[in-house]
Amino acid sequence: MKTHALTMSDGTKIVYDEYGNDTLTTVLLLHGNGSSARHFKRQLPTYAAHLHVIAIDSRGHGRSNNRQTDIKITDLISDIEQIRMTLHVDQVVILGYSDGANIAMKYAIKYPQHVSRLVLNAPNLTSEGVYKILWWGDNVAQVATAAMAPFSAYAKRRHEQLHVMSEPLNITCQQLSDLTIPTLLVIGEFDLVKRRHIEHIAEIMPHAQVMILKGHGHFVTYTNPRKFAQLVAPFLIGGNDAKI
Repeated sequence: MKTHALTMSDGTKIVYDEYGNDTLTTVLLLHGNGSSARHFKRQLPTYAAHLHVIAIDSRGHGRSNNRQTDIKITDLISDIEQIRMTLHVDQVVILGYSDGANIAMKYAIKYPQHVSRLVLNAPNLTSEGVYKILWWGDNVAQVATAAMAPFSAYAKRRHEQLHVMSEPLNITCQQLSDLTIPTLLVIGEFDLVKRRHIEHIAEIMPHAQVMILKGHGHFVTYTNPRKFAQLVAPFLIGGNDAKI
Protein backbone atom coordinates (compact mmCIF):
# COMPACT_ATOMS: atom_id res chain seq x y z
CA MET A 1 0.00 0.00 0.00
CA LYS A 2 1.06 3.56 -0.77
CA THR A 3 -0.54 6.58 0.88
CA HIS A 4 -0.77 9.87 -1.00
CA ALA A 5 -1.89 13.38 -0.09
CA LEU A 6 -3.15 15.70 -2.81
CA THR A 7 -3.60 19.43 -2.14
CA MET A 8 -6.56 21.05 -3.88
CA SER A 9 -6.74 24.64 -5.15
CA ASP A 10 -8.46 25.79 -1.94
CA GLY A 11 -5.74 24.27 0.25
CA THR A 12 -7.75 21.19 1.22
CA LYS A 13 -5.64 18.04 1.59
CA ILE A 14 -7.20 14.84 0.22
CA VAL A 15 -5.59 11.59 1.35
CA TYR A 16 -5.95 8.32 -0.54
CA ASP A 17 -4.43 4.84 -0.38
CA GLU A 18 -3.21 2.94 -3.42
CA TYR A 19 -3.19 -0.86 -3.74
CA GLY A 20 -2.44 -3.37 -6.46
CA ASN A 21 -0.78 -3.12 -9.85
CA ASP A 22 -1.14 0.29 -11.51
CA THR A 23 -1.16 -1.33 -14.96
CA LEU A 24 -4.54 -2.89 -14.19
CA THR A 25 -7.97 -1.25 -14.36
CA THR A 26 -8.29 1.50 -11.76
CA VAL A 27 -11.21 1.38 -9.32
CA LEU A 28 -12.04 4.28 -7.01
CA LEU A 29 -13.63 3.38 -3.65
CA LEU A 30 -15.96 6.02 -2.19
CA HIS A 31 -17.08 5.50 1.42
CA GLY A 32 -20.29 6.67 3.09
CA ASN A 33 -21.01 9.72 5.23
CA GLY A 34 -18.97 9.94 8.43
CA SER A 35 -16.70 7.09 7.41
CA SER A 36 -13.30 6.84 5.71
CA ALA A 37 -11.25 4.67 3.37
CA ARG A 38 -10.94 2.19 6.24
CA HIS A 39 -14.53 1.19 5.44
CA PHE A 40 -13.13 -0.98 2.63
CA LYS A 41 -10.29 -2.55 4.64
CA ARG A 42 -11.66 -6.11 4.63
CA GLN A 43 -12.76 -5.88 0.99
CA LEU A 44 -9.38 -4.73 -0.31
CA PRO A 45 -7.62 -8.11 -0.71
CA THR A 46 -10.32 -9.26 -3.14
CA TYR A 47 -10.18 -6.10 -5.23
CA ALA A 48 -6.40 -5.58 -5.17
CA ALA A 49 -5.76 -9.06 -6.56
CA HIS A 50 -7.32 -8.02 -9.87
CA LEU A 51 -7.49 -4.21 -9.91
CA HIS A 52 -5.52 -1.04 -9.27
CA VAL A 53 -7.37 0.21 -6.18
CA ILE A 54 -7.66 3.79 -4.93
CA ALA A 55 -9.40 4.13 -1.56
CA ILE A 56 -10.17 7.79 -0.86
CA ASP A 57 -10.75 9.65 2.40
CA SER A 58 -13.38 12.09 1.15
CA ARG A 59 -13.10 15.80 1.93
CA GLY A 60 -13.63 16.39 5.66
CA HIS A 61 -13.47 12.65 6.43
CA GLY A 62 -10.73 10.42 7.80
CA ARG A 63 -7.30 11.94 7.18
CA SER A 64 -8.60 14.52 4.68
CA ASN A 65 -9.45 18.02 5.84
CA ASN A 66 -11.78 20.68 4.44
CA ARG A 67 -10.87 24.34 4.00
CA GLN A 68 -14.41 25.40 3.12
CA THR A 69 -17.23 26.33 5.52
CA ASP A 70 -19.24 23.28 4.44
CA ILE A 71 -18.58 20.12 2.47
CA LYS A 72 -20.29 20.56 -0.89
CA ILE A 73 -21.08 17.89 -3.46
CA THR A 74 -19.44 19.96 -6.19
CA ASP A 75 -16.18 19.99 -4.20
CA LEU A 76 -16.32 16.22 -3.67
CA ILE A 77 -16.74 15.71 -7.41
CA SER A 78 -13.86 18.07 -8.18
CA ASP A 79 -11.65 16.20 -5.69
CA ILE A 80 -12.34 12.90 -7.46
CA GLU A 81 -11.54 14.42 -10.85
CA GLN A 82 -8.27 15.85 -9.54
CA ILE A 83 -7.29 12.43 -8.23
CA ARG A 84 -8.13 10.81 -11.58
CA MET A 85 -5.99 13.34 -13.44
CA THR A 86 -3.15 12.90 -10.96
CA LEU A 87 -3.25 9.14 -11.58
CA HIS A 88 -3.02 9.77 -15.36
CA VAL A 89 -5.83 7.32 -16.12
CA ASP A 90 -8.46 8.08 -18.73
CA GLN A 91 -11.20 5.85 -17.32
CA VAL A 92 -11.99 4.49 -13.88
CA VAL A 93 -14.43 2.07 -12.33
CA ILE A 94 -16.20 3.46 -9.25
CA LEU A 95 -17.59 1.60 -6.25
CA GLY A 96 -19.56 3.84 -3.92
CA TYR A 97 -21.36 3.03 -0.69
CA SER A 98 -24.41 5.03 0.48
CA ASP A 99 -23.42 8.72 0.23
CA GLY A 100 -20.40 7.56 -1.77
CA ALA A 101 -22.77 5.92 -4.26
CA ASN A 102 -24.64 9.20 -4.64
CA ILE A 103 -21.39 11.06 -5.27
CA ALA A 104 -20.38 8.38 -7.78
CA MET A 105 -23.61 8.99 -9.72
CA LYS A 106 -23.03 12.75 -9.75
CA TYR A 107 -19.43 12.29 -10.92
CA ALA A 108 -20.49 9.88 -13.68
CA ILE A 109 -23.14 12.31 -14.90
CA LYS A 110 -20.58 15.12 -15.12
CA TYR A 111 -17.71 13.01 -16.48
CA PRO A 112 -19.30 10.00 -18.24
CA GLN A 113 -16.32 9.71 -20.59
CA HIS A 114 -14.07 8.92 -17.63
CA VAL A 115 -16.19 6.14 -16.05
CA SER A 116 -16.30 2.61 -17.47
CA ARG A 117 -18.40 0.92 -14.76
CA LEU A 118 -20.35 1.77 -11.63
CA VAL A 119 -21.19 -0.27 -8.56
CA LEU A 120 -23.67 1.69 -6.46
CA ASN A 121 -24.29 0.20 -3.02
CA ALA A 122 -27.51 1.67 -1.54
CA PRO A 123 -27.76 4.99 -3.39
CA ASN A 124 -30.79 7.28 -3.16
CA LEU A 125 -31.88 10.14 -5.38
CA THR A 126 -34.10 11.88 -2.80
CA SER A 127 -35.20 11.53 0.82
CA GLU A 128 -38.28 9.67 -0.48
CA GLY A 129 -35.97 6.83 -1.44
CA VAL A 130 -35.11 5.93 2.16
CA TYR A 131 -37.16 5.00 5.20
CA LYS A 132 -38.04 7.91 7.49
CA ILE A 133 -36.08 6.57 10.45
CA LEU A 134 -32.83 7.38 8.63
CA TRP A 135 -33.73 10.99 7.93
CA TRP A 136 -35.17 11.44 11.43
CA GLY A 137 -31.87 10.29 12.91
CA ASP A 138 -29.83 12.49 10.60
CA ASN A 139 -31.98 15.56 11.34
CA VAL A 140 -31.54 15.06 15.08
CA ALA A 141 -27.79 14.64 14.58
CA GLN A 142 -27.56 17.84 12.55
CA VAL A 143 -29.33 19.85 15.25
CA ALA A 144 -27.21 18.32 18.01
CA THR A 145 -23.88 18.79 16.23
CA ALA A 146 -24.77 22.37 15.30
CA ALA A 147 -25.38 23.17 18.96
CA MET A 148 -22.14 21.50 20.06
CA ALA A 149 -19.93 22.72 17.19
CA PRO A 150 -18.67 25.89 18.98
CA PHE A 151 -17.38 23.74 21.84
CA SER A 152 -16.23 20.54 20.10
CA ALA A 153 -13.96 20.04 17.09
CA TYR A 154 -15.51 16.61 16.58
CA ALA A 155 -19.06 18.02 16.56
CA LYS A 156 -18.04 20.74 14.12
CA ARG A 157 -16.53 18.21 11.75
CA ARG A 158 -19.50 15.87 12.04
CA HIS A 159 -21.89 18.74 11.34
CA GLU A 160 -19.96 19.56 8.15
CA GLN A 161 -20.17 15.90 7.09
CA LEU A 162 -23.92 15.73 7.71
CA HIS A 163 -24.42 18.80 5.53
CA VAL A 164 -23.66 16.62 2.49
CA MET A 165 -26.66 14.43 3.26
CA SER A 166 -29.00 17.42 3.39
CA GLU A 167 -27.80 18.88 0.08
CA PRO A 168 -30.14 17.91 -2.80
CA LEU A 169 -28.53 15.74 -5.47
CA ASN A 170 -30.63 17.31 -8.24
CA ILE A 171 -30.28 14.26 -10.47
CA THR A 172 -32.98 14.15 -13.15
CA CYS A 173 -34.51 11.13 -14.86
CA GLN A 174 -33.14 12.45 -18.16
CA GLN A 175 -29.61 12.52 -16.77
CA LEU A 176 -29.93 8.92 -15.59
CA SER A 177 -31.41 7.75 -18.89
CA ASP A 178 -28.48 9.37 -20.72
CA LEU A 179 -26.01 7.47 -18.53
CA THR A 180 -25.07 4.44 -20.62
CA ILE A 181 -22.38 3.19 -18.26
CA PRO A 182 -22.82 -0.46 -17.14
CA THR A 183 -24.09 -0.18 -13.57
CA LEU A 184 -24.68 -2.62 -10.73
CA LEU A 185 -27.11 -1.41 -8.06
CA VAL A 186 -26.66 -3.30 -4.78
CA ILE A 187 -29.07 -3.25 -1.86
CA GLY A 188 -29.68 -5.34 1.24
CA GLU A 189 -32.96 -7.19 1.64
CA PHE A 190 -33.61 -5.12 4.78
CA ASP A 191 -31.90 -1.93 3.64
CA LEU A 192 -32.65 1.60 4.80
CA VAL A 193 -32.98 2.45 1.11
CA LYS A 194 -36.30 1.28 -0.33
CA ARG A 195 -36.14 -1.59 -2.79
CA ARG A 196 -38.71 0.02 -5.10
CA HIS A 197 -36.50 3.13 -5.23
CA ILE A 198 -33.51 1.09 -6.41
CA GLU A 199 -35.68 -0.69 -8.96
CA HIS A 200 -36.92 2.69 -10.18
CA ILE A 201 -33.33 3.85 -10.74
CA ALA A 202 -32.55 0.60 -12.58
CA GLU A 203 -35.56 1.05 -14.86
CA ILE A 204 -34.35 4.51 -15.90
CA MET A 205 -30.69 3.65 -16.45
CA PRO A 206 -30.33 1.76 -19.76
CA HIS A 207 -27.56 -0.62 -18.65
CA ALA A 208 -28.29 -1.22 -14.96
CA GLN A 209 -28.93 -4.40 -13.05
CA VAL A 210 -29.96 -4.93 -9.44
CA MET A 211 -28.41 -7.24 -6.84
CA ILE A 212 -30.46 -7.96 -3.70
CA LEU A 213 -28.39 -9.32 -0.81
CA LYS A 214 -30.68 -11.69 1.04
CA GLY A 215 -30.67 -11.49 4.81
CA HIS A 216 -28.68 -8.26 4.91
CA GLY A 217 -29.43 -4.61 5.63
CA HIS A 218 -27.80 -1.27 4.86
CA PHE A 219 -24.54 -2.18 6.59
CA VAL A 220 -23.68 -5.39 4.78
CA THR A 221 -20.24 -4.02 3.93
CA TYR A 222 -19.57 -3.93 7.67
CA THR A 223 -21.28 -7.19 8.68
CA ASN A 224 -20.04 -9.34 5.78
CA PRO A 225 -17.45 -7.35 3.80
CA ARG A 226 -15.60 -10.30 2.30
CA LYS A 227 -18.78 -11.85 0.93
CA PHE A 228 -19.84 -8.48 -0.49
CA ALA A 229 -16.46 -8.11 -2.21
CA GLN A 230 -16.68 -11.61 -3.71
CA LEU A 231 -20.12 -10.84 -5.12
CA VAL A 232 -19.32 -7.50 -6.76
CA ALA A 233 -15.70 -8.15 -7.82
CA PRO A 234 -16.62 -9.90 -11.12
CA PHE A 235 -18.61 -6.84 -12.21
CA LEU A 236 -15.84 -4.47 -11.14
CA ILE A 237 -13.27 -6.46 -13.05
CA GLY A 238 -15.34 -6.28 -16.21
CA GLY A 239 -17.59 -9.33 -16.46
CA ASN A 240 -21.05 -8.69 -17.85
CA ASP A 241 -22.72 -10.68 -15.10
CA ALA A 242 -22.19 -10.28 -11.38
CA LYS A 243 -22.86 -13.21 -9.08
CA ILE A 244 -26.48 -12.46 -8.26
